[in-house]
Amino acid sequence: MPNLIDANGLQVNTRQELVDFFTAAWQRIYGSDVNLASNTPDGQWMNLNIQVILDTQDLLVQIYNMFDPDNAIGVILDQRVAINGIQRQAGTYTVTNVTITNSQSVNLYGLDQSDQAVYTVADNAGNNWFLQATVLGLSPGSHALSFRAATPGATLTVPNTINVPVTIVLGVDTINNPTTYTTLGTNEETDAALKVRRQKSVSLASQGYLKGLLAALENIPGVTSAFVYENLTNVTNGDGVPGHSIWVIVSGTGAPADIAQAIYTKRNAGCGMYGQTSYTVIQVNGSPFTVFWDTVLAQNAFIAFTATSINGINQPNIAAIRSGIITTYVPGVNEEVNINALSTAVQSIDSNTLVTNAGFSLGTLQVATLSGVSASGAFQVQWNGNTSASINWNDSISTIQSKVQAITGLSGALVTGSIASQTLSFNLAGVGVSGVVALITIVNNTLQTSAPAPVTFSFNENYTNTLSPTAKRNQLVFTSANIIILPMILSPSASAVPASSAIQFVGLGGYGTYVYSFQTNNSGGTIDPSTGAYMAGTTASVTDTLKVTDAFGNTATATVQVI
Repeated sequence: MPNLIDANGLQVNTRQELVDFFTAAWQRIYGSDVNLASNTPDGQWMNLNIQVILDTQDLLVQIYNMFDPDNAIGVILDQRVAINGIQRQAGTYTVTNVTITNSQSVNLYGLDQSDQAVYTVADNAGNNWFLQATVLGLSPGSHALSFRAATPGATLTVPNTINVPVTIVLGVDTINNPTTYTTLGTNEETDAALKVRRQKSVSLASQGYLKGLLAALENIPGVTSAFVYENLTNVTNGDGVPGHSIWVIVSGTGAPADIAQAIYTKRNAGCGMYGQTSYTVIQVNGSPFTVFWDTVLAQNAFIAFTATSINGINQPNIAAIRSGIITTYVPGVNEEVNINALSTAVQSIDSNTLVTNAGFSLGTLQVATLSGVSASGAFQVQWNGNTSASINWNDSISTIQSKVQAITGLSGALVTGSIASQTLSFNLAGVGVSGVVALITIVNNTLQTSAPAPVTFSFNENYTNTLSPTAKRNQLVFTSANIIILPMILSPSASAVPASSAIQFVGLGGYGTYVYSFQTNNSGGTIDPSTGAYMAGTTASVTDTLKVTDAFGNTATATVQVI
């Protein structure tokens, strides 16, 4: 067929049509006996011309198809969505505190001025960090100052890794970040997310309709998600929304004035509003009009899955998966999550990882299993960084529950079972699910039978294939600490070092605090149980086996050939 644009769109020649055309042309020129096989000069020259035409046609088809915003990408997509009156939402910056220790008075210039070079530091991954506010005459000592990432996006920070001076200032002795970020930035809106929002944006021109309001809200810079609920009845419903009213819930950092203006413009005339946040809009006649809505409540949840290498050679990149999930897999307000979407997100981060045994949980119920009936000793439970009083082997269940409820934030926790029965169940549903930010773990375990009795929590926390927020106002949030990936990995898994040499081991996967130890110590080496710093012993030509254990009792091993 000829190249043309008709009612069916752009039509271009196929490879076979071009082969037929050029073959006929060659035969007219050189005769019907011309040899056009692919291993002849004439055949190669003909096919080279055909490939050039096909490449040009493919480019034309791509250009033509990208007139449809759903097929456009990158900068072209930005141009297409502008027709609908929207633009790609830019990323925000991660902010973190960095401790500067100086031995003399110094001047450090920040982003709030333009006359001097901005004081800059870097982490060991090569990310630059800019001082936000200028500090003049900073007295000698240690000072926690706020720094902003040089590039927008979810730049993750690890404590004690921002210690590289980029701007050299005489008198600044050390640089360090003892804590993680204070504000995690957001990545620039992806093509996929922008396409979804563009599809909704066709409702922007409407007035007084729910879809139009939702489109207007999601088009506000900084708004990452929105939910609009409409009570069409005459009475207040179970969520507290009055009859004939709307309940707008917004997530992100959108300006209150912009949110209020969107609600004011798009709501139906006479429609009531519900929410705890308010903003006054001045109407055309100069009279005030108060708009009400709610901001989202974060509801922390857990993800657990098994990560398997697809090629069987390279291990799953657990570190990248754990950090990537929290930035790429972000559900909206009152949005359900499911294992299919999770698997897709993991694949986009590490294409070599297959997700199995996946599930979601709110982590409200845990079961601790004690090995053997104890005769002496004690242990403590820890939650969200707070530790209980010692739980003794002969404590009654009411005493154990009182000690657990004394932990800050766990006043509503319920405990059943007993040490004698070898199980204790901790139900955290009463503490308010939105406050659950960590699972309970065991510390200071000295339970004794004939030997110390291990205390481990069951891994099955009522995981489900899908999970919805427990209230319309909630938004499920996944933090790095609440992503449980098995099997665990101890990296490097195999290595060789000279005797008396050092190597750093890192545990990956699992949950909670890691404990490093020896499974076999043939060299007489040492390992720091909390950091994984290993020092080979003086005995050479032997193999040491190291082990890492998480808070659930999951383990991984690695071998070191001492040479």
